[in-house]
Amino acid sequence: MNKILSFLFASAVATQAISLEIKLADQKVTSKCVVCSTCAGGIYFEIKDIDPFVPYWVQYSYDLKKWEDLYNFGSFGDNLMSPLFHWHELPPHQCYFRIIQKY
Repeated sequence: MNKILSFLFASAVATQAISLEIKLADQKVTSKCVVCSTCAGGIYFEIKDIDPFVPYWVQYSYDLKKWEDLYNFGSFGDNLMSPLFHWHELPPHQCYFRIIQKY
């Protein structure tokens, strides 16, 4: 029994954890204090420690029960930065984000 538990523990430690970090992008203002309409603010995701050549989905949820797809991607490396999501493209209320691996 101890061998099985130690194997499961070692397997859990050996797997790498994918990190999803939300970065804010402020709306750009010109040198004359004019708001640039083409440079609207929003968020983008910095994703680290992913497996290359595997599809991933960034999802959001309001209640942690029902998840909706926001963005799907694949990568050739182990780090990735998503495109900028403007505020009008995101869910209108507070929500939770997660990243999952899909096959």
